[in-house]
Amino acid sequence: MITGDGILALDASPDEAEARRLLGYPSPERISPRAYQRFTELWPRCLALLSPRGSYRIVTREEARAASVPEPAELVAVAVCTIGPALEEEITRASDSGQMLDALLIDAIGSAAAEAAADALNLVLCAAARQRGFETEARVSPGYGGWETARQRELLALLPIANLGISLTAGAMMVPKKSVSFAANLETRARAAGHGVSKCVRCGLLKCRHRVVPAECG
Repeated sequence: MITGDGILALDASPDEAEARRLLGYPSPERISPRAYQRFTELWPRCLALLSPRGSYRIVTREEARAASVPEPAELVAVAVCTIGPALEEEITRASDSGQMLDALLIDAIGSAAAEAAADALNLVLCAAARQRGFETEARVSPGYGGWETARQRELLALLPIANLGISLTAGAMMVPKKSVSFAANLETRARAAGHGVSKCVRCGLLKCRHRVVPAECG
């Protein structure tokens, strides 16, 4: 059985282009010189505030179904990661002091960092799976497709979120906000090669900029 219940420190540097995309500026030329200068000034300060950590666990199909994981395999990796509270506290300070541009820029950097942390954690569990003869399907997260965010509570009950400093609001939103939870099916290599399932098929969200296969509309 693959295990990973411990807390993992993640090497998760955010991608600058992704942070700009979240701001609506996929290229430096499209962002105003003032905003881009401030973006580059804030970048190293934001990186210093990151404390990306995560954890994963392998569960059975029954446990995954109880957490509403869509189309679970016999074994499913469930995972959660966070960049910690410091950067969000910086966003709040900037906003409370009227520095709205800084707050906006820091928020985008934080979102990019959270996604980088999720990618890093996913790579860790993929490597562990391969060592034991499994392949992982594309990860999916609550809030996408038919997997309701409200069911995140059951998913996170499977993971040591208190040790990560993560808590849940009454609406099942994670605190710190810059945290990501996800699940990924595990298949034997032979089975995965025979019927690989696209993340888009499992998600079912028709209008998505990240869709890589055509949507099947009924």
